[in-house]
Amino acid sequence: MELPLIIRTTPELKEACARARAAGMVALDTEFVWTRTYRPRLGLVQIGTPIECWGLDCLQGLDPAALGELIADGSVVKILHDAHQDLEILWHYTGAKPQNVFDTRCAAGFAGFASTIGLQKLLQDAVGVGLAKTETCTDWTQRPLTDAQVRYALDDVRYLAELREELVSRAEGLGTRDWQAEEQGKYDNPDWYADPAPQNAWLRIKTGRARFEPRDFAVLRAVAAVREAAAQEWNLPRNWLGDDQSLVDMALKGRVGFFRHRLHGGQRDAVSMRYDAAIKEARKLTPEECPSDPRQHYLREVTEAADAALEWLRTRAEEIHVDAPLIASRGTVTAFIDNPDDESNPLASGWRYDAVGREMLELFSV
Repeated sequence: MELPLIIRTTPELKEACARARAAGMVALDTEFVWTRTYRPRLGLVQIGTPIECWGLDCLQGLDPAALGELIADGSVVKILHDAHQDLEILWHYTGAKPQNVFDTRCAAGFAGFASTIGLQKLLQDAVGVGLAKTETCTDWTQRPLTDAQVRYALDDVRYLAELREELVSRAEGLGTRDWQAEEQGKYDNPDWYADPAPQNAWLRIKTGRARFEPRDFAVLRAVAAVREAAAQEWNLPRNWLGDDQSLVDMALKGRVGFFRHRLHGGQRDAVSMRYDAAIKEARKLTPEECPSDPRQHYLREVTEAADAALEWLRTRAEEIHVDAPLIASRGTVTAFIDNPDDESNPLASGWRYDAVGREMLELFSV
């Protein structure tokens, strides 16, 4: 079957996925619009093999099952740049759990590049390919797409197989290939792609210097859960239902009152009633039932040891040829120094512990 550059039918998608499976690898990217919804509105999925590539028109109503099966096929390498958001979008589009992912941005941190590098610069520096970035303001849900827009989109997957080969080769030369491969395993975790749990939404809200009592945190947890659940239900940006400061004000005052929103009257009244009911229930909790303060408060000797450990980490990262920010952030280092027995800390296990964690504790434990 001869395939067009833009795939618009289910049989065409099945054929493209069959060719990718035969190649043993597929490059993926997404183009979307994200302005007035809780989740991005997907316009195009770029699909590439080492020799050909296509754009999948997601507005045609075709069955994406074949793409989902490809994404979940552990025998096929999925190559993406800065993979998490794209995989999250593809999770919602196909329902597939990604397996065998190679993120070129993550891999770059083990190959002599910054782990935050953009695709355009990485392609130029690693394989000498220059990309034109002329369609960055495109509305990918408008049709028809121009030839220039299609070329621009497909260029984002056209060279990823070559880039992966180069990043693997460089990591092998630096002695970091095993770590590079181990780090890619995090993309196999399906928890990365599911919608945030409403009951945990409050942990993302910065309370600043506000003095919170345990019951205030209980109220904040309750109203943040209402906002998250309603945003998911109505597919609206969460801040349209009340910004973070409005939720903090509710927690401190123990009532709804005025809150900043972008809802029509009926939705505003509905979410206000939900907030009110949640506040009343939260204020009934005993102190023992209320959540603890999520803000970290460390002893001075811990923060001083962490500062020294960070300086040491920068030097150590150069010695082992891994980008330092990829290894650990300041918060991760401080938490590790404070509680090295916390197995959830990235420095406490795997390649990070072997490469730096064990020695960091020997030098800087308090």
